[in-house]
Amino acid sequence: MTRQTPIEVGQLYFELFHRIRRLVDHEMSEAGLSLSRTKVLGVLAEQGPVKQAAVATCLGFAPRSVTDTLDALEREGLATRSPDPRDRRAWLVEITPAGAVALERAVAVKKKAMTTIFGGLNRAEREQLATLLAGISARLDSHLEAAHDK
Repeated sequence: MTRQTPIEVGQLYFELFHRIRRLVDHEMSEAGLSLSRTKVLGVLAEQGPVKQAAVATCLGFAPRSVTDTLDALEREGLATRSPDPRDRRAWLVEITPAGAVALERAVAVKKKAMTTIFGGLNRAEREQLATLLAGISARLDSHLEAAHDK
């Protein structure tokens, strides 16, 4: 086995991540919802009626960045907006019954795709991969916190 540099391993991970994301997004889009729309509907399902800015915060985006997705979900009857009774400048966004059905279908498609992708790994391999990814994530969090404190 050849020794891989951190850059080479990072590149392999990056390429694999993008391939997985494209595959899962394609499968989900074929079923009616993209990955990003599913994420937004998931937040709406969990949070109940919520301000658009809160949806963006939950996803780690700027508020303006979810506007197009929310507009599309509203056009398709999967989400609704209504005035916030406590803040006349704000709108509350909520999942509709049709949105809940679409979300359920999309989540099932996502689970099937993930099972196809990672189902070939045995339990020990999945646990090892999960441990490695959690460790990378923790180191990244520490790095970001240190950079933020500067």
